[in-house]
Amino acid sequence: MTTKPHICNPIRTLPCIRSMRAAAATLAVMASTCACAQSGDTPDSLRAGWSEKMARNLNLVLDSLDRRRRKSVDTAYISRPPQHWTVKLRINMSGSDLNTRGKVDGTSLNSKLKTDTKLTIGASISYRGLSLGFALNPAKLAGRNKDIEMNFNAYGNRIGGDAVIVAAKTYKGNVQSDGASYEVAPGTVSMKMITANGYYAFNHRRFSIPAAFTQSQIQRRSCGSWLAGLSVMAADIETAAGALPGSHAGELKFVSVAVGGGYGYNFVAGGKWLIHISAVPQLMVYYKSRFTIGDTRQHAPFRFPSITNVGRIAAMRYFGNRFLGVSAVVNTFYIGDRDQLLVENVKWRARLFYGFRF
Repeated sequence: MTTKPHICNPIRTLPCIRSMRAAAATLAVMASTCACAQSGDTPDSLRAGWSEKMARNLNLVLDSLDRRRRKSVDTAYISRPPQHWTVKLRINMSGSDLNTRGKVDGTSLNSKLKTDTKLTIGASISYRGLSLGFALNPAKLAGRNKDIEMNFNAYGNRIGGDAVIVAAKTYKGNVQSDGASYEVAPGTVSMKMITANGYYAFNHRRFSIPAAFTQSQIQRRSCGSWLAGLSVMAADIETAAGALPGSHAGELKFVSVAVGGGYGYNFVAGGKWLIHISAVPQLMVYYKSRFTIGDTRQHAPFRFPSITNVGRIAAMRYFGNRFLGVSAVVNTFYIGDRDQLLVENVKWRARLFYGFRF
């Protein structure tokens, strides 16, 4: 008997193929599910795996940045902390002095005023240079201080600087006028000011300002650098009518730009002490002002050279992976004409800090 060859019917075969594919897909899903169950993967473990992947990617980016930074510095002088995490507790203090000397509306004046000292308490945590922090002002929370102040800084080896925005209404002090002495009550003199200072460090491969002010680097050997500086300042000083007996309301507005240069030095002692000091005096190359007394408006007096200076100082002691220190930045502006009206403004801020690395 001859057996006829079997010829598949395409119409019947197509559903079979689809069924086989569906079965294979189902088996693959079941196998995957079984593998996940056997390996113990759960939604929580999957989220943990995602977090670990993100952490690995972040560390890869930071590793790349660290390699670039190491190439840009002399590692015998500057290094990164071996620990990845840094926690800091800090107390910030700031204030402003406003002094004038000369004649206003035909009356000789010699005033010395200052604001209340502002104090804030804060903390920060950093991971390989990425920081998050906060600060609280107890007097502000209690309603005892009406001044507003915001500080910004970005310190780098090559370039960096800081900016301050101030609205101060707590000036008080003494005024000598034509031989008589008067007390100035808080609220009669106010100032709104924005100032920004930048620097360029020429010896940035061996000299580190961040080591003294942000503790993100370690200065291993004593070293100094010439510094170039640029400062911009805009201010509005207002005096209420009657601040002195019979006086009119007054307002002084000015904008100035100054450029100059100075020097900074980091002194390292025994690998445990770091002391920083720097000064960058600058000459004003641009000045525009307006002086108003009552209904009279005129240009404020100005004589070249008018100068400004940015001074920084810091001292820090290492205790293994812990450190304790203090730092301060002082901006001093002398603007005007000492034979007519000279205005001196001193803006200072200081910080006491304690930190540890792990």
